Amino acid sequence: MVQKSKRIFTLKIEKQLKFNDRFYLMEKIIVTGATGFIGRHAIQSLQKQGYDIHAITSKEKREHISNNITWHSVDLFDYAKVADFCRQVGATDLLHLAWYDDHKQRMTSLNNVAWVETSLHLIRKFAQNGGQKIVLAGSCAEYDWRYGYCNEERTPTNSDSIYGICKASLNNIAEKYCKDQGIKYSCGRIFSVYGSNESKRRLIPYVITSLLKGQQAKLNHVNKIRDYLHVSDVADALVTLMETDEKGAINIGSGQPINIGEIVAMIGKKLKSEELIVYKNKNSTQDQHPVIFADITKLRDELGWIPKYDLESGIDETIDWWKDRLKIKAK
Repeated sequence: MVQKSKRIFTLKIEKQLKFNDRFYLMEKIIVTGATGFIGRHAIQSLQKQGYDIHAITSKEKREHISNNITWHSVDLFDYAKVADFCRQVGATDLLHLAWYDDHKQRMTSLNNVAWVETSLHLIRKFAQNGGQKIVLAGSCAEYDWRYGYCNEERTPTNSDSIYGICKASLNNIAEKYCKDQGIKYSCGRIFSVYGSNESKRRLIPYVITSLLKGQQAKLNHVNKIRDYLHVSDVADALVTLMETDEKGAINIGSGQPINIGEIVAMIGKKLKSEELIVYKNKNSTQDQHPVIFADITKLRDELGWIPKYDLESGIDETIDWWKDRLKIKAK
């Protein structure tokens, strides 16, 4: 098991944190996609670890400091502004989560190519201004899904989507660049994610919100096996990568394949609304990739990481979040 490297050092510098009457250096980290689904949870995890966080968002125009976070409104496609930002901040760490995120077109859009370009520019400017460690958010879409069981070393990264190809290409280029520049680098290949703040258009929030409102949840092709992990655990795993010297790609998933129909049935039972779930082609096996799940041996054994949530407790937390969000009480 690899022990987490210490990211807090007892040095007196400009940015310091006082704890139990001692002063500690706060690692300065840039986080992109900070207001996104995973990003906002990663921010919470980084806060607990005592990082000096410089969070980038393009969706909200704000720039202020609170709870060891400095918010910056930066368009990553504005190369001059990105270069100036990296020079001014001079961060040692980079957690790059931002990417094109139109759910319906993400797998096919040529915008993925543009995100490879802008990500490489960000990485170069970060490196040129004192950067020492990079963690990228990769994707299970990088793998050849015909194999089903995805292992970092043995499963080919031979995606049939432009999204997966671009994610894999960025990982390959960034890994070589960082090696040549003496920068520590790792990439978390993320599998299926669920939890609070997820878009209502996604499967689990759609089912939960429909049932909470007393509406039918109409579903197609739920007879697929996937690997689901709660978003706060995904974020924590990414932060764990930041705090270790592990190199290369690491799968981030539960390692426990489950039929999507079982998740839907679990939600229906918990909300006592099974009768509102309407299936079309429930038993269909025509999906091109019926099984996709992660080998998490590296994450579990080499990094010593374990999730906070199992699926049932994670679904409970997600339901509670939506109850509060919608101000609706379940039956």
